[in-house]
Amino acid sequence: MHRIDLLQTLRRDVRIVVAGLLLGLAVAAALSATAERTYASSTQLFVGTGGSTASADAYEGNLFSQQRTASYAEVLTSQELAQRVVAATGLPLTAREVAGKVAATPLPETVVLDVVVTDTSAERAQLIATALAQQFIQRVSELEAPANATSPVVSITVLQPADLDPTPVSPDTAGNLWRGAAVGLVLGIAVVLVRSRLDRTVREVDDVEQATGAPVIGRVFADRELARKPLTAGAGGQSPNAEAFRALRVNLRHLGSESGPRVVVVAGALPGEGATTVASELAVSLARAGGRVVLVDADLRRPQVRRRLQLPDGPGLTELLTGAAQLSDVVQQWGDGPGLAVLGAGALPADPEALLGSPAMAALLRDLRESRDVVVLDAPPLLPVVDAAVLSAQADACLLVARYGRTRRGHLAEAAAAVARVRVPALGVVLTRLPHRARVATTGSMSYAADRQRRRAVPAGPVPPAPPHQP
Repeated sequence: MHRIDLLQTLRRDVRIVVAGLLLGLAVAAALSATAERTYASSTQLFVGTGGSTASADAYEGNLFSQQRTASYAEVLTSQELAQRVVAATGLPLTAREVAGKVAATPLPETVVLDVVVTDTSAERAQLIATALAQQFIQRVSELEAPANATSPVVSITVLQPADLDPTPVSPDTAGNLWRGAAVGLVLGIAVVLVRSRLDRTVREVDDVEQATGAPVIGRVFADRELARKPLTAGAGGQSPNAEAFRALRVNLRHLGSESGPRVVVVAGALPGEGATTVASELAVSLARAGGRVVLVDADLRRPQVRRRLQLPDGPGLTELLTGAAQLSDVVQQWGDGPGLAVLGAGALPADPEALLGSPAMAALLRDLRESRDVVVLDAPPLLPVVDAAVLSAQADACLLVARYGRTRRGHLAEAAAAVARVRVPALGVVLTRLPHRARVATTGSMSYAADRQRRRAVPAGPVPPAPPHQP
Protein backbone atom coordinates (compact mmCIF):
# COMPACT_ATOMS: atom_id res chain seq x y z
CA MET A 1 0.00 0.00 0.00
CA HIS A 2 1.40 3.38 -1.02
CA ARG A 3 1.96 6.03 1.60
CA ILE A 4 -0.81 8.24 0.15
CA ASP A 5 -3.22 5.29 0.15
CA LEU A 6 -2.27 4.51 3.75
CA LEU A 7 -2.91 8.09 4.85
CA GLN A 8 -6.23 8.15 3.02
CA THR A 9 -7.25 4.85 4.64
CA LEU A 10 -6.34 6.11 8.12
CA ARG A 11 -8.11 9.41 7.48
CA ARG A 12 -11.22 7.59 6.32
CA ASP A 13 -11.34 5.37 9.40
CA VAL A 14 -9.89 7.88 11.86
CA ARG A 15 -12.64 7.01 14.33
CA ILE A 16 -11.30 3.47 14.65
CA VAL A 17 -7.77 4.79 15.25
CA VAL A 18 -9.05 7.22 17.89
CA ALA A 19 -11.12 4.45 19.47
CA GLY A 20 -8.02 2.25 19.71
CA LEU A 21 -6.08 5.10 21.30
CA LEU A 22 -8.82 5.75 23.85
CA LEU A 23 -9.17 2.04 24.58
CA GLY A 24 -5.44 1.76 25.26
CA LEU A 25 -5.59 4.77 27.60
CA ALA A 26 -8.64 3.38 29.39
CA VAL A 27 -7.05 -0.04 29.94
CA ALA A 28 -3.80 1.53 31.16
CA ALA A 29 -5.69 3.82 33.52
CA ALA A 30 -7.77 0.94 34.87
CA LEU A 31 -4.72 -1.24 35.43
CA SER A 32 -2.89 1.61 37.14
CA ALA A 33 -5.88 2.37 39.36
CA THR A 34 -6.32 -1.25 40.47
CA ALA A 35 -2.64 -2.16 40.75
CA GLU A 36 -1.11 -2.57 44.21
CA ARG A 37 1.10 0.32 45.33
CA THR A 38 4.69 -0.58 46.13
CA TYR A 39 7.35 1.54 47.87
CA ALA A 40 11.14 1.38 47.86
CA SER A 41 13.82 1.98 50.47
CA SER A 42 17.46 2.06 49.39
CA THR A 43 20.76 1.84 51.19
CA GLN A 44 24.39 1.78 50.05
CA LEU A 45 27.17 -0.34 51.53
CA PHE A 46 30.90 0.26 51.15
CA VAL A 47 33.20 -2.76 50.91
CA GLY A 48 36.71 -2.14 52.24
CA THR A 49 39.73 -4.18 53.30
CA GLY A 50 40.58 -4.37 56.97
CA GLY A 51 43.19 -5.93 59.25
CA SER A 52 46.45 -7.31 57.89
CA THR A 53 46.38 -8.74 54.41
CA ALA A 54 48.91 -10.57 52.27
CA SER A 55 49.66 -7.33 50.42
CA ALA A 56 49.83 -3.81 51.73
CA ASP A 57 49.43 -2.27 48.32
CA ALA A 58 46.35 -0.02 48.23
CA TYR A 59 45.53 -0.83 44.58
CA GLU A 60 45.53 -4.55 45.20
CA GLY A 61 43.35 -4.02 48.26
CA ASN A 62 40.83 -2.07 46.22
CA LEU A 63 40.85 -4.73 43.47
CA PHE A 64 40.30 -7.36 46.12
CA SER A 65 37.23 -5.49 47.41
CA GLN A 66 35.78 -5.14 43.88
CA GLN A 67 36.08 -8.87 43.34
CA ARG A 68 34.24 -9.48 46.59
CA THR A 69 31.26 -7.19 45.82
CA ALA A 70 29.83 -9.53 43.15
CA SER A 71 29.71 -12.35 45.68
CA TYR A 72 28.26 -10.10 48.37
CA ALA A 73 25.35 -9.22 46.05
CA GLU A 74 24.41 -12.90 46.10
CA VAL A 75 24.69 -12.98 49.88
CA LEU A 76 22.37 -10.00 50.23
CA THR A 77 19.61 -11.75 48.26
CA SER A 78 20.07 -15.16 49.86
CA GLN A 79 17.35 -16.79 51.94
CA GLU A 80 19.87 -17.46 54.69
CA LEU A 81 20.38 -13.72 55.25
CA ALA A 82 16.64 -13.13 54.83
CA GLN A 83 15.95 -15.60 57.62
CA ARG A 84 18.21 -13.57 59.91
CA VAL A 85 16.24 -10.42 59.00
CA VAL A 86 12.96 -12.15 59.85
CA ALA A 87 14.35 -13.29 63.18
CA ALA A 88 15.67 -9.79 63.96
CA THR A 89 12.55 -7.86 63.00
CA GLY A 90 9.83 -10.33 63.92
CA LEU A 91 7.96 -9.60 60.68
CA PRO A 92 5.19 -12.07 59.71
CA LEU A 93 7.02 -13.00 56.50
CA THR A 94 8.90 -16.03 55.28
CA ALA A 95 12.55 -15.94 54.29
CA ARG A 96 11.56 -16.50 50.65
CA GLU A 97 9.22 -13.52 50.75
CA VAL A 98 11.86 -11.23 52.25
CA ALA A 99 14.51 -12.39 49.78
CA GLY A 100 12.10 -11.62 46.90
CA LYS A 101 11.88 -8.01 48.05
CA VAL A 102 15.64 -7.40 47.91
CA ALA A 103 17.67 -6.26 44.88
CA ALA A 104 21.45 -5.80 45.24
CA THR A 105 23.60 -4.29 42.49
CA PRO A 106 27.36 -3.64 42.57
CA LEU A 107 28.07 -0.21 41.13
CA PRO A 108 30.53 -0.56 38.20
CA GLU A 109 34.18 0.20 38.86
CA THR A 110 33.47 0.80 42.55
CA VAL A 111 33.38 -1.13 45.84
CA VAL A 112 29.84 0.10 46.60
CA LEU A 113 26.76 -2.11 46.79
CA ASP A 114 23.39 -0.52 46.00
CA VAL A 115 20.57 -2.30 47.86
CA VAL A 116 16.87 -1.62 47.20
CA VAL A 117 14.00 -3.17 49.16
CA THR A 118 10.45 -2.92 47.77
CA ASP A 119 7.30 -3.54 49.75
CA THR A 120 3.64 -2.55 49.87
CA SER A 121 4.47 -0.45 52.96
CA ALA A 122 7.08 2.30 52.94
CA GLU A 123 7.79 1.82 56.66
CA ARG A 124 8.25 -1.92 56.32
CA ALA A 125 10.55 -1.46 53.32
CA GLN A 126 12.76 0.83 55.43
CA LEU A 127 12.70 -1.59 58.36
CA ILE A 128 13.78 -4.51 56.16
CA ALA A 129 16.53 -2.48 54.47
CA THR A 130 17.95 -1.33 57.83
CA ALA A 131 17.91 -4.84 59.30
CA LEU A 132 19.35 -6.27 56.11
CA ALA A 133 22.38 -3.95 56.30
CA GLN A 134 23.01 -4.85 59.96
CA GLN A 135 22.69 -8.60 59.40
CA PHE A 136 24.86 -8.39 56.28
CA ILE A 137 27.70 -6.69 58.22
CA GLN A 138 27.60 -9.45 60.81
CA ARG A 139 27.45 -12.19 58.18
CA VAL A 140 30.46 -10.78 56.27
CA SER A 141 32.43 -10.59 59.50
CA GLU A 142 31.75 -14.30 60.01
CA LEU A 143 32.62 -15.22 56.41
CA GLU A 144 35.76 -13.10 56.07
CA ALA A 145 37.37 -13.63 59.51
CA PRO A 146 40.42 -15.94 59.04
CA ALA A 147 41.36 -18.44 61.66
CA ASN A 148 43.24 -17.02 64.66
CA ALA A 149 42.64 -13.46 63.34
CA THR A 150 41.49 -10.62 65.55
CA SER A 151 39.76 -8.69 62.70
CA PRO A 152 38.08 -9.69 59.38
CA VAL A 153 39.83 -9.23 56.05
CA VAL A 154 36.87 -7.24 54.66
CA SER A 155 34.91 -4.54 56.41
CA ILE A 156 31.42 -3.27 55.48
CA THR A 157 30.39 0.31 56.10
CA VAL A 158 26.93 1.82 55.61
CA LEU A 159 27.38 4.77 53.26
CA GLN A 160 23.69 5.66 53.02
CA PRO A 161 21.20 4.56 55.66
CA ALA A 162 17.88 3.16 54.51
CA ASP A 163 15.50 6.00 53.62
CA LEU A 164 11.74 6.37 54.05
CA ASP A 165 10.15 7.36 50.71
CA PRO A 166 6.35 7.89 50.85
CA THR A 167 6.12 8.09 47.03
CA PRO A 168 5.16 4.76 45.43
CA VAL A 169 7.50 3.42 42.76
CA SER A 170 4.80 1.27 41.26
CA PRO A 171 2.54 1.52 39.37
CA ASP A 172 4.11 4.04 36.99
CA THR A 173 0.84 5.73 36.03
CA ALA A 174 2.31 8.21 33.56
CA GLY A 175 4.45 5.56 31.92
CA ASN A 176 1.54 3.14 31.77
CA LEU A 177 -0.64 5.75 30.08
CA TRP A 178 2.01 6.44 27.45
CA ARG A 179 2.51 2.73 26.82
CA GLY A 180 -1.25 2.13 26.75
CA ALA A 181 -1.74 4.95 24.26
CA ALA A 182 1.03 3.59 22.03
CA VAL A 183 -0.37 0.05 22.12
CA GLY A 184 -3.91 1.31 21.50
CA LEU A 185 -2.77 3.47 18.60
CA VAL A 186 -0.92 0.57 16.99
CA LEU A 187 -3.94 -1.67 17.56
CA GLY A 188 -6.29 0.87 15.98
CA ILE A 189 -4.04 1.27 12.93
CA ALA A 190 -3.76 -2.52 12.60
CA VAL A 191 -7.55 -2.90 12.73
CA VAL A 192 -7.95 -0.23 10.03
CA LEU A 193 -5.39 -1.90 7.77
CA VAL A 194 -6.87 -5.38 8.23
CA ARG A 195 -10.37 -4.00 7.68
CA SER A 196 -9.19 -2.26 4.52
CA ARG A 197 -7.65 -5.50 3.23
CA LEU A 198 -10.81 -7.48 3.92
CA ASP A 199 -13.21 -4.76 2.75
CA ARG A 200 -15.02 -5.74 -0.46
CA THR A 201 -17.37 -2.76 -0.58
CA VAL A 202 -17.32 0.12 -3.05
CA ARG A 203 -15.08 2.95 -1.85
CA GLU A 204 -13.13 4.09 -4.91
CA VAL A 205 -13.93 5.07 -8.48
CA ASP A 206 -11.70 2.22 -9.64
CA ASP A 207 -13.87 -0.21 -7.65
CA VAL A 208 -16.93 0.96 -9.60
CA GLU A 209 -15.30 0.97 -13.01
CA GLN A 210 -13.75 -2.47 -12.55
CA ALA A 211 -17.06 -3.94 -11.36
CA THR A 212 -19.34 -2.33 -13.95
CA GLY A 213 -17.22 -1.02 -16.80
CA ALA A 214 -19.25 2.19 -16.48
CA PRO A 215 -18.27 5.67 -15.30
CA VAL A 216 -19.29 7.32 -12.03
CA ILE A 217 -21.51 10.21 -13.12
CA GLY A 218 -22.88 11.25 -9.73
CA ARG A 219 -21.82 11.51 -6.12
CA VAL A 220 -24.36 12.04 -3.32
CA PHE A 221 -23.04 12.93 0.12
CA ALA A 222 -24.11 11.50 3.45
CA ASP A 223 -26.84 13.77 4.80
CA ARG A 224 -29.45 12.80 7.37
CA GLU A 225 -31.69 15.65 6.32
CA LEU A 226 -31.72 14.36 2.75
CA ALA A 227 -33.19 11.06 3.91
CA ARG A 228 -35.68 12.55 6.39
CA LYS A 229 -36.94 15.61 4.53
CA PRO A 230 -38.05 15.30 0.91
CA LEU A 231 -36.04 17.24 -1.66
CA THR A 232 -34.17 19.46 0.78
CA ALA A 233 -30.93 19.33 -1.19
CA GLY A 234 -32.13 18.84 -4.75
CA ALA A 235 -34.85 21.44 -4.54
CA GLY A 236 -32.36 24.27 -4.64
CA GLY A 237 -29.88 26.14 -2.50
CA GLN A 238 -26.12 25.84 -2.33
CA SER A 239 -25.69 22.80 -0.13
CA PRO A 240 -23.15 20.15 -1.20
CA ASN A 241 -25.92 17.77 -2.27
CA ALA A 242 -27.69 20.50 -4.25
CA GLU A 243 -24.48 20.94 -6.23
CA ALA A 244 -24.08 17.16 -6.46
CA PHE A 245 -27.46 16.74 -8.14
CA ARG A 246 -26.79 19.63 -10.48
CA ALA A 247 -23.57 17.86 -11.48
CA LEU A 248 -25.50 14.62 -11.99
CA ARG A 249 -28.02 16.50 -14.14
CA VAL A 250 -25.23 17.89 -16.33
CA ASN A 251 -23.43 14.55 -16.60
CA LEU A 252 -26.66 12.78 -17.54
CA ARG A 253 -26.98 14.95 -20.65
CA HIS A 254 -23.73 13.48 -21.96
CA LEU A 255 -24.58 9.86 -21.18
CA GLY A 256 -25.39 7.81 -24.25
CA SER A 257 -26.58 9.79 -27.27
CA GLU A 258 -25.63 13.39 -28.03
CA SER A 259 -29.06 14.66 -26.99
CA GLY A 260 -28.98 12.69 -23.75
CA PRO A 261 -31.31 9.90 -22.61
CA ARG A 262 -35.06 10.50 -22.63
CA VAL A 263 -36.08 7.50 -20.48
CA VAL A 264 -33.84 6.79 -17.48
CA VAL A 265 -34.16 3.84 -15.07
CA VAL A 266 -32.73 4.34 -11.57
CA ALA A 267 -32.06 1.15 -9.60
CA GLY A 268 -29.71 -0.24 -7.00
CA ALA A 269 -28.21 -3.69 -6.67
CA LEU A 270 -29.95 -4.33 -3.35
CA PRO A 271 -32.50 -2.51 -1.19
CA GLY A 272 -31.24 0.47 0.81
CA GLU A 273 -28.80 1.83 -1.77
CA GLY A 274 -30.70 5.14 -2.15
CA ALA A 275 -32.31 4.66 -5.59
CA THR A 276 -35.58 6.37 -4.67
CA THR A 277 -33.72 9.38 -3.28
CA VAL A 278 -31.59 9.68 -6.41
CA ALA A 279 -34.59 9.30 -8.75
CA SER A 280 -36.65 11.90 -6.86
CA GLU A 281 -33.86 14.43 -6.48
CA LEU A 282 -32.77 14.01 -10.10
CA ALA A 283 -36.32 14.54 -11.36
CA VAL A 284 -36.69 17.73 -9.29
CA SER A 285 -33.30 19.02 -10.44
CA LEU A 286 -34.19 18.40 -14.09
CA ALA A 287 -37.55 20.14 -13.66
CA ARG A 288 -35.97 23.16 -11.98
CA ALA A 289 -33.60 23.45 -14.93
CA GLY A 290 -36.64 24.01 -17.15
CA GLY A 291 -37.29 20.46 -18.32
CA ARG A 292 -40.67 18.78 -18.57
CA VAL A 293 -40.12 15.72 -16.37
CA VAL A 294 -42.29 12.85 -15.24
CA LEU A 295 -41.21 10.71 -12.30
CA VAL A 296 -42.70 7.20 -12.44
CA ASP A 297 -42.73 4.95 -9.38
CA ALA A 298 -42.11 1.65 -11.16
CA ASP A 299 -41.42 -0.23 -7.94
CA LEU A 300 -44.67 -2.16 -7.77
CA ARG A 301 -43.46 -4.14 -4.75
CA ARG A 302 -42.34 -1.48 -2.25
CA PRO A 303 -43.33 1.93 -3.68
CA GLN A 304 -41.79 4.93 -1.92
CA VAL A 305 -42.01 7.91 -4.28
CA ARG A 306 -45.35 9.32 -3.11
CA ARG A 307 -44.37 8.98 0.53
CA ARG A 308 -41.09 10.74 -0.11
CA LEU A 309 -42.74 13.57 -2.04
CA GLN A 310 -45.57 13.74 0.51
CA LEU A 311 -48.25 13.13 -2.11
CA PRO A 312 -51.55 11.40 -1.33
CA ASP A 313 -51.99 7.74 -2.21
CA GLY A 314 -54.38 6.65 -4.93
CA PRO A 315 -54.55 4.95 -8.31
CA GLY A 316 -51.33 4.93 -10.28
CA LEU A 317 -49.21 2.91 -12.67
CA THR A 318 -50.92 -0.40 -11.94
CA GLU A 319 -54.39 0.95 -12.73
CA LEU A 320 -53.04 2.69 -15.82
CA LEU A 321 -51.45 -0.48 -17.23
CA THR A 322 -54.49 -2.62 -16.50
CA GLY A 323 -56.81 -0.16 -18.21
CA ALA A 324 -58.65 0.83 -15.03
CA ALA A 325 -57.63 4.49 -15.31
CA GLN A 326 -56.37 7.10 -17.78
CA LEU A 327 -53.03 8.92 -17.53
CA SER A 328 -54.71 12.24 -16.82
CA ASP A 329 -56.58 10.66 -13.91
CA VAL A 330 -53.56 9.30 -12.06
CA VAL A 331 -50.71 11.73 -12.77
CA GLN A 332 -50.01 14.33 -10.06
CA GLN A 333 -48.19 17.64 -10.28
CA TRP A 334 -45.45 18.32 -7.74
CA GLY A 335 -44.32 21.79 -6.76
CA ASP A 336 -45.51 25.19 -7.88
CA GLY A 337 -44.70 24.91 -11.58
CA PRO A 338 -45.79 22.39 -14.21
CA GLY A 339 -42.26 21.06 -14.69
CA LEU A 340 -42.54 17.87 -12.63
CA ALA A 341 -45.35 15.33 -12.87
CA VAL A 342 -45.47 12.25 -10.66
CA LEU A 343 -47.02 8.90 -11.54
CA GLY A 344 -47.33 6.81 -8.38
CA ALA A 345 -47.31 3.03 -8.21
CA GLY A 346 -50.94 2.48 -7.30
CA ALA A 347 -52.14 -0.92 -6.12
CA LEU A 348 -49.62 -3.76 -5.76
CA PRO A 349 -50.18 -6.32 -8.55
CA ALA A 350 -49.74 -10.09 -8.25
CA ASP A 351 -47.13 -10.23 -11.04
CA PRO A 352 -45.22 -6.93 -11.30
CA GLU A 353 -42.71 -8.24 -13.84
CA ALA A 354 -45.40 -9.24 -16.32
CA LEU A 355 -47.10 -5.87 -15.96
CA LEU A 356 -43.88 -3.88 -16.45
CA GLY A 357 -42.95 -5.93 -19.51
CA SER A 358 -46.38 -5.69 -21.08
CA PRO A 359 -47.22 -3.88 -24.33
CA ALA A 360 -49.19 -1.39 -22.24
CA MET A 361 -45.98 -0.32 -20.48
CA ALA A 362 -44.16 0.04 -23.79
CA ALA A 363 -47.03 2.17 -25.13
CA LEU A 364 -46.98 4.33 -21.99
CA LEU A 365 -43.26 5.00 -22.37
CA ARG A 366 -43.77 5.95 -26.03
CA ASP A 367 -46.48 8.43 -25.07
CA LEU A 368 -44.35 9.92 -22.28
CA ARG A 369 -41.38 10.32 -24.65
CA GLU A 370 -43.53 12.49 -26.91
CA SER A 371 -45.07 14.61 -24.15
CA ARG A 372 -42.10 14.98 -21.79
CA ASP A 373 -38.43 15.83 -22.07
CA VAL A 374 -37.23 13.22 -19.57
CA VAL A 375 -38.89 10.20 -17.97
CA VAL A 376 -37.32 9.02 -14.69
CA LEU A 377 -38.29 5.51 -13.55
CA ASP A 378 -37.69 4.55 -9.91
CA ALA A 379 -37.19 0.78 -10.17
CA PRO A 380 -36.82 -2.09 -7.65
CA PRO A 381 -33.32 -3.44 -6.90
CA LEU A 382 -31.77 -5.50 -9.67
CA LEU A 383 -30.56 -8.58 -7.81
CA PRO A 384 -33.66 -9.73 -5.86
CA VAL A 385 -36.11 -9.31 -8.78
CA VAL A 386 -35.99 -8.85 -12.57
CA ASP A 387 -38.31 -5.82 -12.72
CA ALA A 388 -35.51 -3.27 -13.16
CA ALA A 389 -33.88 -5.31 -15.93
CA VAL A 390 -37.22 -5.51 -17.76
CA LEU A 391 -37.61 -1.74 -17.51
CA SER A 392 -34.00 -1.14 -18.61
CA ALA A 393 -34.66 -3.02 -21.83
CA GLN A 394 -37.19 -0.31 -22.73
CA ALA A 395 -35.12 2.65 -21.53
CA ASP A 396 -32.36 4.79 -23.00
CA ALA A 397 -30.12 4.59 -19.95
CA CYS A 398 -29.84 2.97 -16.54
CA LEU A 399 -28.40 4.71 -13.52
CA LEU A 400 -27.02 2.09 -11.18
CA VAL A 401 -26.98 3.31 -7.58
CA ALA A 402 -24.25 2.05 -5.22
CA ARG A 403 -23.89 2.97 -1.57
CA TYR A 404 -20.40 3.92 -0.40
CA GLY A 405 -19.00 1.45 2.10
CA ARG A 406 -22.02 -0.86 1.89
CA THR A 407 -22.55 -2.11 -1.67
CA ARG A 408 -20.23 -5.04 -2.34
CA ARG A 409 -18.21 -5.03 -5.53
CA GLY A 410 -19.48 -8.49 -6.42
CA HIS A 411 -23.11 -7.42 -6.05
CA LEU A 412 -22.46 -4.31 -8.14
CA ALA A 413 -20.86 -6.43 -10.85
CA GLU A 414 -23.87 -8.79 -10.87
CA ALA A 415 -26.26 -5.84 -11.17
CA ALA A 416 -24.26 -4.38 -14.07
CA ALA A 417 -24.28 -7.79 -15.77
CA ALA A 418 -28.07 -8.00 -15.38
CA VAL A 419 -28.41 -4.64 -17.15
CA ALA A 420 -25.90 -5.60 -19.83
CA ARG A 421 -27.89 -8.73 -20.70
CA VAL A 422 -30.86 -6.60 -21.80
CA ARG A 423 -28.54 -4.41 -23.90
CA VAL A 424 -29.38 -1.07 -22.33
CA PRO A 425 -27.85 1.70 -24.50
CA ALA A 426 -26.06 3.52 -21.67
CA LEU A 427 -25.05 2.77 -18.09
CA GLY A 428 -23.80 5.14 -15.42
CA VAL A 429 -23.21 4.77 -11.68
CA VAL A 430 -24.22 7.09 -8.84
CA LEU A 431 -22.39 6.73 -5.51
CA THR A 432 -24.50 7.58 -2.45
CA ARG A 433 -23.82 8.26 1.24
CA LEU A 434 -20.33 9.56 0.52
CA PRO A 435 -18.45 11.00 3.51
CA HIS A 436 -17.34 14.54 2.69
CA ARG A 437 -13.71 13.63 3.38
CA ALA A 438 -13.76 10.52 1.18
CA ARG A 439 -11.20 10.54 -1.62
CA VAL A 440 -13.91 9.97 -4.27
CA ALA A 441 -15.79 13.06 -3.06
CA THR A 442 -15.03 15.89 -5.50
CA THR A 443 -17.83 18.04 -6.91
CA GLY A 444 -19.82 19.65 -4.11
CA SER A 445 -17.58 18.39 -1.32
CA MET A 446 -16.66 21.97 -0.40
CA SER A 447 -18.93 24.93 0.07
CA TYR A 448 -18.63 27.86 -2.36
CA ALA A 449 -21.58 30.06 -1.43
CA ALA A 450 -22.52 33.31 -3.12
CA ASP A 451 -21.23 36.58 -1.71
CA ARG A 452 -24.50 37.82 -0.17
CA GLN A 453 -23.02 41.09 1.04
CA ARG A 454 -21.72 42.02 -2.43
CA ARG A 455 -25.01 40.97 -3.97
CA ARG A 456 -26.89 43.37 -1.68
CA ALA A 457 -24.45 46.18 -2.44
CA VAL A 458 -24.95 45.96 -6.23
CA PRO A 459 -28.28 47.53 -7.29
CA ALA A 460 -30.58 45.37 -9.33
CA GLY A 461 -31.30 46.41 -12.89
CA PRO A 462 -30.37 45.76 -16.48
CA VAL A 463 -26.74 45.18 -17.28
CA PRO A 464 -25.32 48.27 -19.07
CA PRO A 465 -23.97 47.67 -22.57
CA ALA A 466 -20.27 47.14 -22.96
CA PRO A 467 -18.27 50.12 -24.29
CA PRO A 468 -17.30 49.96 -27.97
CA HIS A 469 -14.06 48.25 -28.74
CA GLN A 470 -11.13 50.63 -29.06
CA PRO A 471 -8.50 49.54 -31.55
